[in-house]
Amino acid sequence: SNCGEKMVEYNAPIRDYDFLFNEMFDAIPIAQRLGYDFDSDFFSMLTEGWADHTKEVWLPINQLGDREGLKFNDGNISMPIEFKSAYNKSKEGGWLSTACKPEHGGMGVPVFFQAVTWAEIGTSTNMAMSVLPALTLGVYDVLIEHGESSLVDYFATHLASGDWSGTMCLTEPHAGTDLGIISTKAVPQDDGTYRVTGTKIFITYGEHDMTENIVHLVLAKTPDAPEGTKGISLFLVPKFLPSDWKSGDLAGISHDICSEHNGVTCSGSEEKMGIHASPTCVMNFDDSVGWRVGELNTGMALMFQMMNQERLATGMMGLGLAEIAYQNSLAWAKDRRQGRDLRGPQDPNEDADNILVHPDVRRMLLEAKVNNEGCRALAAWTGILLDQMHSDDPKEAEYATSLVALFTPIVKAHFTDVACETASTCMQVMGGAGYCTEYGVEQFYRDVRISKIWEGTNGIQALDLAGRKITQNMGKNLRHLMWPLTEFIEENKDIPEMSEFNKPLHQGVRGLQQLTLLMIAEGQANPHFLAAGATDYCRYFGNILLAYMWAKMAKISIEKRGDPFYDAKLASARYFFKRIFPETVSLAAKIQSGHKTVMEFPTEMF
Repeated sequence: SNCGEKMVEYNAPIRDYDFLFNEMFDAIPIAQRLGYDFDSDFFSMLTEGWADHTKEVWLPINQLGDREGLKFNDGNISMPIEFKSAYNKSKEGGWLSTACKPEHGGMGVPVFFQAVTWAEIGTSTNMAMSVLPALTLGVYDVLIEHGESSLVDYFATHLASGDWSGTMCLTEPHAGTDLGIISTKAVPQDDGTYRVTGTKIFITYGEHDMTENIVHLVLAKTPDAPEGTKGISLFLVPKFLPSDWKSGDLAGISHDICSEHNGVTCSGSEEKMGIHASPTCVMNFDDSVGWRVGELNTGMALMFQMMNQERLATGMMGLGLAEIAYQNSLAWAKDRRQGRDLRGPQDPNEDADNILVHPDVRRMLLEAKVNNEGCRALAAWTGILLDQMHSDDPKEAEYATSLVALFTPIVKAHFTDVACETASTCMQVMGGAGYCTEYGVEQFYRDVRISKIWEGTNGIQALDLAGRKITQNMGKNLRHLMWPLTEFIEENKDIPEMSEFNKPLHQGVRGLQQLTLLMIAEGQANPHFLAAGATDYCRYFGNILLAYMWAKMAKISIEKRGDPFYDAKLASARYFFKRIFPETVSLAAKIQSGHKTVMEFPTEMF
């Protein structure tokens, strides 16, 4: 490591995951009932193995990746040599394909391991590295579910192994969130393939030299497609074609040699605030051969399947960076002496007291710690629901699908909003040192900032929650959430030790019901009301879900008092309800104030 660069501290939150998946939720029995050969010993072995691997292989090159970044030269992107060797080690260890099917060379573990534990630990140790396998897995999942068998046979094993990587290509220079106006064209050929032409921007890992082929999932329109988003289809377009490829049929082609260039080129790589070792590319498709995935004109629905997966991954990215920022600021605070306790010196033999005597330092660290642990609990629940979505029991599948629909915008927006605040707060704990590169925390602040923008900005997530997820299927999503919530509140209303958690939770849930009715009623009369309150509503909702998590964690911890782990959980739950949860009061006031002050401001006076 460079002179003047401190080794960043990191210990994966293994104990927390053990608590969440084994005590808070019945993750292992659920996985077994769903047909996974997976017990809690295997889960802890997997978690510890991944934690050790990333700490040894990914973490030591994270600051190097930030400093050196990548080289763009004449259409080619070369990654730091250390990144290539780390990627290969992870690939050889099978760490990139834990959730892929065994028939494609994967481990076939439950989704919750990959979507939650893998994602958090991976992004804590090396954000820029972790997005490559995360995107590849998204392409793999869409392909095996919706691709024709010859496509699956040809591409799935390469994607699962990590020999090839994947991207999603949505955004165009003139079409960001508004994908209905994309202009990339896909012209059908006699052999069943399509010729894809157009330009896509902001493509993460669109070009790089870590894998021998890159498989792009591209949104495009066929010549006579309907207007708007209804006319978008999804195409699989590889960077290289197999050399003996002559027609649309992939059956019986040798897999190994892909040398024929497919008209896919990179014309630029963005200079960014953070994630310097994650290429963000402008990609050009020029009469490139592509295969359609799924039915014609269903591209948006299929891409959203991947997008929702990546939205959850982005929320986990926020948590991962917030966690490592917290650990480093805490380590700093434990060593740092400045000033005296306001009630008199705590360490009279030293020149100054440790900064943990200062209420404001404790406030900052606790805010970080408690938000991180609350988000992790909600993530664990969401991860298990991702597995339950595939249950054979239609009731269970419907319940899980409804909750995942509801939680996705909240995990994405709330986790990343809070994470950006947390990384900033952790820099603040460290004072000037936090702003200096050598301690590593300012990099987490720069890296985490993309998470509020990626995969649909947080304002879009809030609109998705308030405008779509609340009302779809006659409000079914919300009903599925209200049952467990009201049941929990009822169960605990006469338990004296639970009242400090249960009462505020109960008030918050009643508030959520009233605000939801207000948003729907006023929003029908004036959509501006709903849109102006959506971001505050999303944050309110996030706090209610975290309150539910903290109340559940408190319940378990009350029964196990006397053990430091559970005592800390109980103290954290108290901090949440007394110092974080009250922001719901001001959020409610802002939502109720409506849209007029926002919309009546004269545009020309901005």
